Amino acid sequence: MLTDRYGLPLSTTSSAARDAYVEGCEAKLTMYPGAIEAFDRAIAADPGFALAHAARRMRCWNAGTQRRHARQ
Repeated sequence: MLTDRYGLPLSTTSSAARDAYVEGCEAKLTMYPGAIEAFDRAIAADPGFALAHAARRMRCWNAGTQRRHARQ
């Protein structure tokens, strides 16, 4: 079973999806750009990888919230 950078099991059997997901998580946690694109690659490699969908949605939500607060 594939795992994330913390050794937690992931629900994908695709190494490409796992690698892109880990890259996206690293970008999200460090606030570097590229998280959404990495999650998109993970989803493209395994469309059923629910955690990648959830992580992408959270990053998009966070990005929208940050933009909204920056305008105030």
